[in-house]
Amino acid sequence: MIRDLPSTSTREVSKELLRLRNSVGAMAMGRVLTLLVSVDDEHADDAIRAANDATRQHPARILVLVSSNSRGKGRLDAQIRVGGDAGASEIVVLRLYGELTRQQAAVVTPLLLPDSPIVAWWPAAEPADVASSPLGLMAHRRITDAAGVPRPATQLRRRGKHYVAGDTDLSWTRVTRWRALLASSLESAPFEPVTSAAVTAEPDSAAAGLLAGWLAAALGCPVTRVHSAVGTGLVSVRLDRDSGPIDLVRSEDGSDTATLSGVGNNRPRLVALRTPTLPEVLAEELRRLDADEVYAKTLCDGLPRVTQGGTRSEAERRGRVPGHPPKVDAVQQGLGSKDLTGREASDSRDEDRVRALVDEGLSQGRTDAPGPEVRAHTDRSALAEAVADALAARVDAAFRDRGIAHVVLTGGSMGSAVMTALSARADAGRLDRAAWRSTHLWWGDERYLPTDDEDRNDVQADAAGLGDLPVLKENVHRVPGGADPARAGEAAARYAASLAEQSLEGQSVPAFDVVMLGMGPDTHVASLFPGLPQVREQESTTAAVTDSPKPPPARVTMTVPALSAAHSVWLVVSGSDKADAVATATATHDDPDVPASCVRGRRETVWWLDEDAAAELD
Repeated sequence: MIRDLPSTSTREVSKELLRLRNSVGAMAMGRVLTLLVSVDDEHADDAIRAANDATRQHPARILVLVSSNSRGKGRLDAQIRVGGDAGASEIVVLRLYGELTRQQAAVVTPLLLPDSPIVAWWPAAEPADVASSPLGLMAHRRITDAAGVPRPATQLRRRGKHYVAGDTDLSWTRVTRWRALLASSLESAPFEPVTSAAVTAEPDSAAAGLLAGWLAAALGCPVTRVHSAVGTGLVSVRLDRDSGPIDLVRSEDGSDTATLSGVGNNRPRLVALRTPTLPEVLAEELRRLDADEVYAKTLCDGLPRVTQGGTRSEAERRGRVPGHPPKVDAVQQGLGSKDLTGREASDSRDEDRVRALVDEGLSQGRTDAPGPEVRAHTDRSALAEAVADALAARVDAAFRDRGIAHVVLTGGSMGSAVMTALSARADAGRLDRAAWRSTHLWWGDERYLPTDDEDRNDVQADAAGLGDLPVLKENVHRVPGGADPARAGEAAARYAASLAEQSLEGQSVPAFDVVMLGMGPDTHVASLFPGLPQVREQESTTAAVTDSPKPPPARVTMTVPALSAAHSVWLVVSGSDKADAVATATATHDDPDVPASCVRGRRETVWWLDEDAAAELD
């Protein structure tokens, strides 16, 4: 619902809000903050859309102050948006004319929510001293965006001079993923100090300036800003150490990936480096209302210490910054094992020796894992019902113990059957709503196809009733899709990044409560097929498959270490065509030619079978 109030007053706006509240409902109930947006006509529409999207996670009263013609007669035009036109929030757009353009605080004060935090956001131009401005003085948090103003370097220096606790900038939020990757890269051997650093980016990149300032403040070493061509954005970061540099270089093909080299075994690897949207970075800042001490140190202490290091071409010639991203050998990466570290390169060319070494690595550290348990049921329907009951109980227990649950779903006919059984329980009110709203859902593998393709596991789960479960949309973690099989590796990297973001500190995957897996007649699980190198992958949590023996050829899969990090691994199998595979897998341990034998839970491994699938067991 949209209500226009031309040539009005804040008193009339308040009255109309009250009338709408009585007719539509108590709109202010559940609002967690007031978001003030100060913007000009040119940027108003984009700012309103971004604020609306960002506050879906943080329901707010959004008061948009649009400064129009400041020379004419003072006038206030208002528009109120509620319901479907405002998402989870309520939006009041106040267009100011004449003298009112200089009286924003006075205009907005009668419309503030009582006893709620106030956040002020300037999407483009902002006052020279943000914290001391009339809107800044009434706000608990003040958000600016140096990327949206001329001469961002000058603006950042000014903000450092006038910084007050509670100030932040969206350019800082945009480099969160860069900072996370660089920080984690220093947690691997050889644990040497960084002697210098270089950040390469276009001259007016506010994000690059803040990233360089963060490195200077955090590492205490010389940091230089190297200038690339206009329009290239943030290109790369080099951290120099005595044993060699760590390089993080954004991909040049426009994808949301980068190449990280100089970490661990020194092989370049592809990592997810997606640039967040404006609503996403705004939502991230709305999650916290306390002062950002790291940003303060970056802005006030680190940024003034950054020096200018000339052009990219010159720095590349001198070897001070990385050049083009190194090529990532996906096959070599898939064959990697921690047990090969230190081996001579000639050893890696001997396929038989490599297989023996990796097989040895798979078996190490697994002798204490619990043995498998078999639970057989009469038929496929009874099997699906039993798994659904057990999964619901496991989610309830995890919620009681930790307040959160992580479940990995499987595809195929049994995955759909279990989802249908869960959907029926949701419809009957038999799923604990609070527990499932705190549950995160993942997939052990996915066919790399467009996101709406009916052959995808998640699309089949949707068709089987996933939407009936009381799970928050943002807690359903889908594998990125696409039509170009060559980009499956990028999807795998992005999915690995999603796993890491939901993990405990120091871990690369969440604490999965249950991993459900189907199994094929060839004993493959997820998209880990006999004879393919992904079965032996020990370094990464995800892998791309480009030559699957089962169509489609391109897939994304979790690896054995990621799946085996679960408390419980449940292999859910039905049908007589799987009976021989079940007998082989249950009698085998850690055989890469029998992938189902390689995945075991840390606390339990359960084979959920119908009588046909269990027919060949002793």
